[in-house]
Amino acid sequence: MGQILFVSGVLATVEIFLLTVRASLWIGIYTALCFYGTYFLVSWQEFRRKKIYFQNIMESIGSLDKKYLLPEMLGYPANQEERMLKELLEDLGKSMTDHVNYYKNAEQEYKEYIELWIHEVKTPIAAGKLMVENHQTENARELEAELERIEDYTEQALFYARSAHVEKDYLIRRVKLKDLVTWAVKRNKRALIAKRASIEMNGLETVVYSDEKWLAFILNQILSNSVKYGDKETLKLSFTGNEEQEQVTLAIRDNGRGIKSRDLDRVFEKGFTGSRERQARQATGLGLYLCKKLCGRLGHGIEIASTEGEGCEVRLIFPRGSYADVI
Repeated sequence: MGQILFVSGVLATVEIFLLTVRASLWIGIYTALCFYGTYFLVSWQEFRRKKIYFQNIMESIGSLDKKYLLPEMLGYPANQEERMLKELLEDLGKSMTDHVNYYKNAEQEYKEYIELWIHEVKTPIAAGKLMVENHQTENARELEAELERIEDYTEQALFYARSAHVEKDYLIRRVKLKDLVTWAVKRNKRALIAKRASIEMNGLETVVYSDEKWLAFILNQILSNSVKYGDKETLKLSFTGNEEQEQVTLAIRDNGRGIKSRDLDRVFEKGFTGSRERQARQATGLGLYLCKKLCGRLGHGIEIASTEGEGCEVRLIFPRGSYADVI
């Protein structure tokens, strides 16, 4: 509207001049038509050019996964305005990249520090356990159980720090389910003895393809939960392997307190704890979250089913042939 008013003012000045020099009416009309016609033709062409230009920008943004690469998709600028816009977007992209790199480097430094701290703290934990083994008393056994809990929590912190980059720290190989389950049972033998646990194993001669270290951590987290929330006088655990046409499953079932139906959809959420766990203030809400995250990174599935008061079953799912062709 501002441009139209300005052009109309200029045209009015020209018309007044033509009246002053006594030009004919047809000359005035012709001058007005030429004036407005030229203005609207130029404006229309400019409008179409900008419309096409910005439509291309929007289409490029929609097709890009990394939006900050937009300036690279714009091509060579056709005029000064497009050149300035491209330079502005490039400066914004560089600023954003520098900002992200700063926090990425800070996160990497913190992760390295956490990993170093965990490796260092394992030494006094191991020394403490060795001292306890050499002085077997009732208090010493209780202290050993607490040291094992500290060791589990430090290991959980280590795997949490590494969980964002599993692909840089895993080795896919053949893993026998029986060896894995036996290791997890031995790892938790003191807690299982304290719970007077009975253990049943079936179909564990099956071989799956996974990273043994990460898979052992996942299984240990599941078994630790079964021990922690086993309220019955005698804890019953069963490990069952099952070969199907397209997958292999490992089912871990206990007869503990189970999970409330309203909580089942949230057990894999980060930091989520059930009502009983919040009252006890012992749960971190990271165990099953890490299991779900690591299974996703390794290409495995994990499912959980439970009936409150009757127990819980966790199923690890290994797609058959996922890695067999490449090993």
